[in-house]
Amino acid sequence: MEIPAYQPFYIHSLAELRTEIARLGVGIPLDENLTPLAQTVSIGNRQVSNRFCAQPIAGGDAQPDGSPTTLTRRRYRRYAAGRVGLIWMERTAIGAAERPGQLCLNDGTFEAFRAMVTEMRSFAPENPVLVLQLTLTKLSDIIRGARMAKDAGFDGIDLQCPRNMLPEAVATVRERNPELLLATRLCAYEAIRGGFGVHADDYRKLDPSGPIHLVKRLRANGLDLLNVTCASPTLRGAERGGRGRSDAEPPDEHPLMTLERQLTLALALREAVPEMPVVGSGLSWLRQFVPQVAAGAIRDGMMDFAGLGRSALACPDAPAQIFLTGGMVPASTCMVCFACSQLSDDEQTVGCVLRDAEEYARPYRQMRRFDADQLLAGAARCHLCEAAPCVNATPTRTDIPAFIQAFRNGDESRAYEIIRAHDVLPELTSRLSPAWRASEGACIETTLTGTSVPILDLQYAIAWRARERGETGVRIPPDSTGKRVAIIGAGPAGIAAAIRLIELGHTIELYEQTDRLGGVPARLLSRNRALASPKAEIDAILQPAIAAGRITLHVGITLGKEIHLTTLRANHEAVLVATGLWKERSLGKADGVIGALAFLEMPDHIGPARVAILAGGDSAMDAARAVQSRGAKEIFIIFGGPRSALHWHMPESWFATPGVQAMMNWNPLGYELDHNGRLRGVRLHHSELNAESLLQVALVIEAMELQAADSIRAALEDEAGRVYTAGALVNGGASVSHCVAEGLAIAKAIHKDISV
Repeated sequence: MEIPAYQPFYIHSLAELRTEIARLGVGIPLDENLTPLAQTVSIGNRQVSNRFCAQPIAGGDAQPDGSPTTLTRRRYRRYAAGRVGLIWMERTAIGAAERPGQLCLNDGTFEAFRAMVTEMRSFAPENPVLVLQLTLTKLSDIIRGARMAKDAGFDGIDLQCPRNMLPEAVATVRERNPELLLATRLCAYEAIRGGFGVHADDYRKLDPSGPIHLVKRLRANGLDLLNVTCASPTLRGAERGGRGRSDAEPPDEHPLMTLERQLTLALALREAVPEMPVVGSGLSWLRQFVPQVAAGAIRDGMMDFAGLGRSALACPDAPAQIFLTGGMVPASTCMVCFACSQLSDDEQTVGCVLRDAEEYARPYRQMRRFDADQLLAGAARCHLCEAAPCVNATPTRTDIPAFIQAFRNGDESRAYEIIRAHDVLPELTSRLSPAWRASEGACIETTLTGTSVPILDLQYAIAWRARERGETGVRIPPDSTGKRVAIIGAGPAGIAAAIRLIELGHTIELYEQTDRLGGVPARLLSRNRALASPKAEIDAILQPAIAAGRITLHVGITLGKEIHLTTLRANHEAVLVATGLWKERSLGKADGVIGALAFLEMPDHIGPARVAILAGGDSAMDAARAVQSRGAKEIFIIFGGPRSALHWHMPESWFATPGVQAMMNWNPLGYELDHNGRLRGVRLHHSELNAESLLQVALVIEAMELQAADSIRAALEDEAGRVYTAGALVNGGASVSHCVAEGLAIAKAIHKDISV
């Protein structure tokens, strides 16, 4: 039975579910006796405490090196605390990641994995069996990955490799690791014509003969556990039978028909190899009736474990809830809204948007903001003002009405050219500009309706689409002026100046202290504000100049050490210093006191429960966000003035978060230490009450004010004659848009001076 459109969930009782099963004629069992779900089962020499399995859904939230983040650990800790007996951990690479945010197990991340395993077991009422899914391409990786997984504390591994490699992989690992549980999650029905497990005459039907043959070989070679799944067919349109339905698409058949196929397949494989436990899939659509169907399927021998995928994301404590109350609360279950799959397809962090909104609703809304219908609707609200207030409020003075008009006319290339005339890093500025204080705050729609035209969203979409079309490379004039300019610092101001000077015909030597271009956005903000790295935009813009020899990049170079202004001045017509501010003002060194920038670049580990942030600069906000995500229970924001004077971009609602204390008009005086020199607290003075107090905390993050590094100040002393400064060195740490505007302005001044 094909259905014309996806039906919302309409079943309100077990009686209605039985009626619908009978109406459709599908073989789906039901059992109100849920005791089978609490039964133990043995897999090799391991005993699983119950029949629930958390399926391996990738969270996409690993650190750049592939180690688990706080969000990763939280997900699996919740499964363990929720009494999931078998936790099947997501796809993990041995070697390079296949996609952003993927977990990678290697020598550098091993300790982080081992710590996560220990943490999971410490939160679990009953010790869960842990299986790590490993993606592998060669036998050496298989052997190494199995050893590291075992040493990290996992009970078993799920071998993910091409099917023709799988029997040999299982045999190889079994020979070398006889005590390790070996498993695989197998798609045994590919839902396309000619696909694996698909009937030759009807792609909508199963042919389990191929999967059965493979599973028997795997069992003979030492496989202990099978996790079986299948795709769903596309039943309509030009791709009918040519591809399976993706997880983010509404189904083309009734979900109970899809579930019957899953259960039939699991039963066929279980009967073929009866001594090997099987994890079944496809239960999430059932919502609060998952336990009754799972109990019926286990009773009838269709599967040994009920695999929960989306259901586990939505309700990680489902087993505990079922064992305690005898059922599931409908309001805690998966609604099959497909938002988690859409996040995955867009390479965002993945979780339940509806049931875990605090963590996942914001990235989902941000992703939806750039859908075509949303952007066009927003652009349609623009009044195309003359003497537009939004333009005057924008540091770059971008002609906003003109680029929106071009976008509305369908000419995105023209829209990009209008933007880049005033803003050479439009992706970066659109993500980091405080819109309510600049362009969008000045938009007349903000006054008329309370909702601005989405100026920055439109700019961002136009810019990244232009980059994907290959239109963003710096425009190189055919003839060089022969003039050379040295730029020290590859932050927004330095990069913007370099781009404009290249376009004016000059040759650039760009020096950067770190190993990456982009300054603060690249080093700190892309990680701590969950923003895309500026690398893709900067690389695309500079590549033509690099290829033409108009710019040379020098990374890992520090002014005052490897290079000196005297030498640079002798070899260049001009020198621009745009190193930014990387030194926090400090009340003094102590064990338990750290600068905000140093803290933000530290590994993402769990910190102490009570933290004070000495606020005043932009880094205070990022430190607050980071320390909260790392487990701080009480956060004290200490500022010497009123709230209105604090430079803070996060929503006001953040200050109403439990555990967050805004301590305005309190000036920090110094630190009190214990007899071991360890921080006890920070001494404070209230400017209005004239009172002093000691705030006891385990960590103080200093984010009061940024200053130039000592080496930069020393290098600039007594220097003159075509040595220029820009960016945070001049503005003290203004917005990215200000820095880009200043970089373009100083490039114009340099060009005028050296062209005389």
